[in-house]
Formats: sequence, C-alpha cells, structure tokens
Amino acid sequence: MSDSVYLPREQVSGSQPDLDLAADYLELKAVLSEDKFSLSRDIVDAMEMSSDYDFQNVAIEIEERERVVTDTIGRMQSRKDILQTSYPFKLDARGETISFASEQLNFAHTAYLVSLLLSNLRTVSQLLNDIDEYPSVSEVRALREYFQYIATAAIAGEVGGRAWSFGFPRPDRSGFLEKLTEIWSILKDGGIEPDVSAPTSPKDDGVDIFGCQEPKDGLPGFLLVAAQVATGKNWKEKSILDQINSRFTKRWFGRQPVTKMIAYHVIPFARPDETFRDDVLMVGNLLHRLRVPSRVLKAEKLVQDNVEIEGFNKLGDASDWVRNYFDL
Repeated sequence: MSDSVYLPREQVSGSQPDLDLAADYLELKAVLSEDKFSLSRDIVDAMEMSSDYDFQNVAIEIEERERVVTDTIGRMQSRKDILQTSYPFKLDARGETISFASEQLNFAHTAYLVSLLLSNLRTVSQLLNDIDEYPSVSEVRALREYFQYIATAAIAGEVGGRAWSFGFPRPDRSGFLEKLTEIWSILKDGGIEPDVSAPTSPKDDGVDIFGCQEPKDGLPGFLLVAAQVATGKNWKEKSILDQINSRFTKRWFGRQPVTKMIAYHVIPFARPDETFRDDVLMVGNLLHRLRVPSRVLKAEKLVQDNVEIEGFNKLGDASDWVRNYFDL
C-alpha cells in the first residue's frame, strides 16, 4: 500500500494551524506504511516540499515548523488521553515516533480507523489525494454503511441501552412506518398514526438512529435519543434539533409521546475544542471521533448482556474490511 499522504501546508501554517488535520496526517502515514509507523518530523519534510508559502526569514520558518510539530504531538497525546485503549496508535516518550498499536484489532479501533478514512476522503480533505489505492466508489459506500452501524453501537453505548438503525435503507429492509411501529411497540409512549398531511414516501424523516434505556415498566419518561449520522463535509447543516422538537411526532403520531427525544449527531470527524460549544449549539449532543470508539466498547459489553443493538453484527465485516485495506 502506498503511503504518499499529502499535507497541505497552507492549512497547518499561520496563527491557527489545523492540528487535527496534521494529527490525521501522521496517523494515516503510520497505518498506511509497510512498517506501520510515522515520524513527527514527517510534518517538517512535508512543509519543506511546498514552496508556495513565504516566510520573512529562515528563523521564523524553523520556529513555525517546530511549533506545528510540537502542537500536533500534543493534540495526538490528547486523543490518546481521551480514548485510552480505544486509540489505535502509540507515541514514544519524546513524541518522535507514531506507531499503529493494534496487534489485536477490536471494534473500537475499527471505529476509529473507519472514522479516520471518512474524515479524509477527497470530498473532505486533501490528505489521501495521492495514494494509489484510494477507496473505490463501492468501498466508500461500504464505509458509510459501516459507519451507520458503528454510530448505532455508539448511541447504544451512550445511553446504556437498546438502539435501532433507522436510517434508510434499514438493515432489515423494513418500511418507514413498519419500523417505527416496531420500535414504539417496545417504547409504548404514544401511538403511531400518520397525519393526513404527512409525506407519503418517507425514508427516515431525518432520523438515522433511535436509542433508549428500555422502559421495563412500560411507562413514559425515560432516556430516548434520536440521532443523525453525517459523514460529509456539510455535516453541520444536517441538524435534526428542529425536526424532532417540532415536526417528527406531529407527523407520525396520533397520541403524542410525552417522553422528550434528545437530539444527537454522530460524525467521524475530530473536532477542535475551541469550536465544540458552537457545534453542540447547532446540532445537539455530538459524538465525534474522540467519543465514538469508547462508546462502541461499551456497546460490546451491552451485547454480551443480551441488549439488542441493531446492526452490531455488521461490525465484524467492518473490521475485516479495515484489516484488508490497511494490510493488518
């Protein structure tokens, strides 16, 4: 596999370098290389290869490169501190070597690597522009499908309960009202009865996942999540906050539920701390790359306890795909 990952210098230079992009660069360099490691100085080499950026003098240029390397390693260390064993990379004590650490690929590592690839498709970033074995159209489609199942597992891990993959097309190929009726036969709060004005051919009406702590007593007032899964660059434009608060139940329920749905967004991207508050304001609670893998680990324990998580059985296929693609 080629490891010719491209780092756009203009995005990691200046007063606000994209440290997540630089960290992704080193991670992709590591997992795509034959020896499964990269060096922090690879950032310096990549910046030197670009000649379209002028510095006032050599001293300023050297200082900027060193700062970008140091801050990028700091960002990667932060990823490891947050994800712990769910993070599939190791950093040596000095931050000079980044190595792919997953001798035994688990579902959390799979979730991270699928997210890493989706975050850097050509429609999103330039990092993978030059690799020889860029994912084909069918492989990209498969990656997005795998992420839907990963996201469903992550929501289950987040709520500590059951989750359904509701996004179209559904794993069981069920129709919209058929699936909604199935889910609410378990939740019991409200009755499915579409309004005469509701859309006649809904796919998922904006909701990709439902998750809950199943109400064993059959009574309302329980933790209930409705989530959107977004893998494109325009993910922030797909908020379902208004949808679930103003429209969804009014369209599809006669007897209205009294349990309030909490809006979630699940994305494969790593987000900077500085903008995260605004992200949540826009889309609701957010599971991103630094949360999804650890939630998947929790979901695995739920499955062992016989909690139903729709599509969880597809995570093995996702792991097989990752092993094959990265030559693991």
